[in-house]
Amino acid sequence: MPKTFRALCLAVLAVAALVFAPMAGDGLALAKKSEPVAKSASKAQSATHKKTAKKATAVAAAPKKPRKGKKAAPAPAPAEENEEGDIGVCAVPTLTVKSAMLWNMTTGELLYEQNPDVQIPPASLTKVLTLYIVFDAIRQGKLRPWDVVDVSERAATQGGSNMRLRRGEAVKVTELIKGIAVASANDACMAMADYLENGNVDAFVALMNDTAKRLGMSNSAFMNPNGLPADGQLTTARDMLRLAAAYMEQFPKALTIHSMQFFTHNNRQRHNANSLLGRYEGVDGLKTGFVCASGYNIIATAKRGDTRLVAVVLGSRNPRVRERETVKLLDKGFKIVAAQKAGQKPPVLASTPEAPAAQTRQ
Repeated sequence: MPKTFRALCLAVLAVAALVFAPMAGDGLALAKKSEPVAKSASKAQSATHKKTAKKATAVAAAPKKPRKGKKAAPAPAPAEENEEGDIGVCAVPTLTVKSAMLWNMTTGELLYEQNPDVQIPPASLTKVLTLYIVFDAIRQGKLRPWDVVDVSERAATQGGSNMRLRRGEAVKVTELIKGIAVASANDACMAMADYLENGNVDAFVALMNDTAKRLGMSNSAFMNPNGLPADGQLTTARDMLRLAAAYMEQFPKALTIHSMQFFTHNNRQRHNANSLLGRYEGVDGLKTGFVCASGYNIIATAKRGDTRLVAVVLGSRNPRVRERETVKLLDKGFKIVAAQKAGQKPPVLASTPEAPAAQTRQ
């Protein structure tokens, strides 16, 4: 009996093994197949959750409708916002230059100043004064645009930027003017100084200083006609603004030359160092300059519609900073003009920091 019972039990176990083994295998297979399904379900749940969250956010952001019988609370006044997305009144922070000024030439309104009377070497901004004297001589009939200038040895050997003049070369005044305005040619400045004063450059420099005083440039002194480094050669942003104003008011057609981006003489093409030309809307002048003692300077002018702005930026540490800070000034200036025309409160430009009390009393 025990043997028979044992045999029966073994038979039952064998049958059970045969029956349940395929089911266990199917169970493992189903488990494996269900993994990606579970992941898909998880993704679906996540997507649903995100949609629900977005709806909840939208609902939360939407203004609530007032209940019946109650007045809706007045909406808060929107904060003043400018084009850059900043909240508050537009303001130009102190520029990262030694001094600067911005002037609306159309209205005569001074829009910005930063250390305007700090003296600094003018570098090639000096050439604007030289050109003023040249154009003034043409206006008085002392000089004609088609006159031919014989280049002196002194002119041909000037260092720095030049138009590659050769000693004894005969060049028309019009070509020398282009060389000065576009190529910032030191040799052309000296050639014009020699020609106008019969080789007496000191007399030309004296004429420069007399002209500067007549224009109200009380804090400037010039030692040569081209701005090359020289002891005692100094100017200020305010004086350069006075010079630029007189120059453009009296000789407005000169901007057709200052706006030229290239100039070629003796098979050498020179690029105008005013990087704003062709890149900033309305810019058509005026002059850049650089010497180590001052850094990078510029007098820039731009006209949009009936508005002409003039910016003077002195003492930038490199050309990129000079361009950036000049653009910053011109941008804010045109925004002020637009706001004024629209009858709105104009953006505020930062002013020169006030001097300490002790200095103010002096």
